[in-house]
Formats: sequence, structure tokens, C-alpha cells
Amino acid sequence: MKVKKLFLPALAAVTLLASCSKDGPDEPVNPVDVTGKAYLSLSLKNNNEAMTRSNEQKPGTEAESKADRVTVLLFDDAFLCLGTADFSGLTVGNSGGSNTPTAEKSEAKLVPGATKKIFVVINPVSSNGWDLTDNAVKGKSWQDINTTIKDANLTIGNLTATNSFMMTSAGNQTYGALTTVEVAKPASDSQADIDAAKALAKTQAAEVYVNRMSAKVTVSENQSGVTTGNNNTDKFTFQGWELNITNKSIGLYTDIVTYDNASTSAVQGIYRKDANYLLTDQPAQAKISEEFNCLTNGGNDPANDMSPVIKAQGTDAYCFENTMDAPAQKLGYTTKAVVKAKYTPVGITEGNSYFFWHGSYLTLTELKALYLTHSDGTGLKTDLPIFLKKAGLMTSDVTDQSDINDAVAALTADNFDAVTGVKGRYCAVRYYHESVCYYDVLIRHDQNVTADMALGRYGVVRNNWYGLTINSAGSPGTPWIPDPTDPDDPTKPGTDDDDNSEAYLSVSITVNPWTFWNQGVDLN
Repeated sequence: MKVKKLFLPALAAVTLLASCSKDGPDEPVNPVDVTGKAYLSLSLKNNNEAMTRSNEQKPGTEAESKADRVTVLLFDDAFLCLGTADFSGLTVGNSGGSNTPTAEKSEAKLVPGATKKIFVVINPVSSNGWDLTDNAVKGKSWQDINTTIKDANLTIGNLTATNSFMMTSAGNQTYGALTTVEVAKPASDSQADIDAAKALAKTQAAEVYVNRMSAKVTVSENQSGVTTGNNNTDKFTFQGWELNITNKSIGLYTDIVTYDNASTSAVQGIYRKDANYLLTDQPAQAKISEEFNCLTNGGNDPANDMSPVIKAQGTDAYCFENTMDAPAQKLGYTTKAVVKAKYTPVGITEGNSYFFWHGSYLTLTELKALYLTHSDGTGLKTDLPIFLKKAGLMTSDVTDQSDINDAVAALTADNFDAVTGVKGRYCAVRYYHESVCYYDVLIRHDQNVTADMALGRYGVVRNNWYGLTINSAGSPGTPWIPDPTDPDDPTKPGTDDDDNSEAYLSVSITVNPWTFWNQGVDLN
């Protein structure tokens, strides 16, 4: 007999051990009422070998790695689904990442003899996403089963529930999503031959890697502190962060592409193609919110509708993968982190409000004094009224210069509040209430890709963990949240006889660490 073992590269996620078998007799055994089902025993462990492949891998927590339910989809050579093998109540995990036991092989269970390929889903979401029950998938092609979901009822929370992270086969670029297996067929229906096939199936196995379907992001300050502008005399205080522009669609499996200059710690520089990967797939600005979850400034009522940015530093956040072809890496479609901070330039009392105009940071008193030095129709005499009118502090019908001057002279600190700078966004004059500002931090997939707009440079990929470390802040951000859906934004972010025979398949699952990317961030 001839035994074949297949090792598939992965994005450092979950390892599934599926059986290989002999090239044995092909005659079918007597039919047994199994209706195409396979009986599989699974063990989910942490993988010591995977931990040593790369120093850029970090173990998932038990909550991120536990397999409560496992579904194995079985396919013939024509990619037609023969049925599923489903399990419930498995109490397995990686013990918080502290242990790395060897993966255990399961006892062999019955599957259709025509089984040639498998796809594994751990903790499948069914009520809000894919229906992967046996009746739903049996007789369908892999192409029909592998669907992309965009549903208001399917959120990242569905895929990242504690102890129930959804994970799927990682596949590879050469063979695609499905892993080829060789099942062990009994020579006859005698118990001795059945036992021999079971033993062979358990002994010989092929490895299949499986990914968490979510990406993970963490934002924190450098442990040594954040370096600021003006020779570190400006003051920076972290206030919160949130993810912005996260995908609303997610594919059960997404095709793999590789890219040039990948980090050596990346597993073959893996990147993926999501449903809006191409430039031609990206929505117009007016429809961005249909495809992506975006933070908002609140339109005309920021006091009530402005998105909160409150997540503590060091807190993890999850999102659907969002990837882009090289020319599709556009600002308005790239997943990013928005950081909220208090940034006070030197010369301003820490935490106080101030204005910015043409490179200068000014108190209200200084702004009003500078205004008086400008001639009518120039400088602040032009720019400040535009800001005040947009911010709602001066009515649009005030056009006489003397009336404008009187309105400026009458301004007091009480006229300005937390949303004044938001209402008056995109003007030459900016107002920072109590020094609060926002920074847009694009998430880089691979720091080793340095060429502008090169494939693999930006985006978030499933089972990748992106750690954003804030190292410096050279100046304040904007008084408003960078919002690609904002129409006022001037940047305008574009079948055979074998089907009825049975064979035996043995499966074991091993949870691998996340692939971790650390990105230093300089806020400017």
C-alpha cells in the first residue's frame, strides 16, 4: 500500500489533522445506513511546532481558540459535497496559550467512500450567516457553498463570541480551499477489515490548517511614552480609540495571493481577496456606508450623533478582513484605527482649548488680537468668519465688515463647546475644545512592504493580529473624526459508483497562534 501525507501552508491559525489512507481495493462494502455522514473524533490543542515557525506568532486565548462545534464538509473529486460530519459539545482549547501539547488523532469514523477533499468549519455561524447543515450543503458544489455574506444581522460579534470563534480551512494558493485526503476503504464488510481500515485511517493523516475568520487589532502607547512635537514639550494624553471603515461582508473562504517583499516571519507572505478587493468593486462615496462600518461626525447634529471613540488602550478589537488590490488601496476603503487624544502645543495651558490657523496655535484672546491686525478681505478677516458661520456661531446673513468685527469682538469662551470644531470642520481655522483631537491611523498589513501602493502594504487579513503602538505625535490631529462618508470632506475618499460506498477518515485539530504584526505609529 502507498501512504500520502499532505502538509498545507497556512496563515498561522488552526491545524486540522485529516486522514490519509492506502491505495487499496476500490470495491464497495455492503451499504450501511449512514446517509453520507462521517463519524469523527476531534481534539483541539495548541501546536508547539507552529509556535516555533515564527517569532511573530502569538497564541490565541482559550476564548479565541475553543471549538464548541465542528463541521467537516466532505467532497468528491468533482467538488460536489457528499455531506457533512458535525460535532457538538467538544470541550477543547489551548489552555490560554500556556500549554503546547501534541495534537491527538481521533478515532476513525465512517464517511462516504467517494470522499476526496474536505473543508473544515469550527463554531459555524448558521442563524445569521451560512447554512452548513447536511441537508443544506449535500449535493451542492463547493462554489455554491462558498458564499460571501453581507447581512445587517451578521456582525463581527457573531464570529468572535467567547469560546466560539468561527474558524475555517485556510487552504493554500496552489490547491485552493479544499484539502485532498485519501480515505481508508475496508476490503470487505467483515468486522476485521473494517477495524483494519479504521486503524489505517487513524495512523495515516494529512494536516489541514484552519484560520479564525476575524482579524484582530490592538492599539496602545509605547511603554516609554509618546514623543511629542517641539522637542517633546507638547503634551499628549491618550483618550480612546476605535476601528473605522471595517468591512460588512465576509467570505466563508477567500482566495490567497502572495506579494513581493513579504516579511520573512509571514507564512509565504499571504494576503487574501475579499469581495471588494478590486478597485472596480469599491463603492462610490455616497454608498461607502453600505459596504463598510464607518465612524461618523454626526452630520448636522454631532452633539447627538457623533461616534464615540472610547476604547481603552491595550483593548482588543475584531473585524472582518478587508483587503485591496494594489491600485485599490484608497483612503476611504482602508480599515484604520481612529485615535482620540488631548494634544496641547507648548504655550497653551495643558488641556485648554485653542485655535489653529496657518501654522500657529492661538488662545481665543490671541486669535481675536491677530484678527484685528489683518486688512479687510485678507487673512483672518476672511477665514475666521467662514469658520464661525459654518460652526453656527455667526449667521450667514452677517456680511457687513463692521458687523462681522463686532461679532468677533463679542466672542467668549462660553460660545465654544465640544462640537464647535466638528461643526466647523474643513476650514482654514480649526478649534480644539479642551485640546481634544483625532488621528487617522491606516493599518499596514506588512511593514516590510515599503513601496507606495504595493500589494500587501495595507489591509487586514483573517487570523492576523495587528498591534498598533503609538510612538510619537508631532502635532495635533483634527478636531473631527476622519469620516469617508462625509460629503463635506474635500478629499472625497472609489457523481460514480463510489458515492454509495463508505471509507474511514480520522481528524484531529490543533489551534495555532495568531500571526502578529506590530506597527509603530507616529501621529502627525
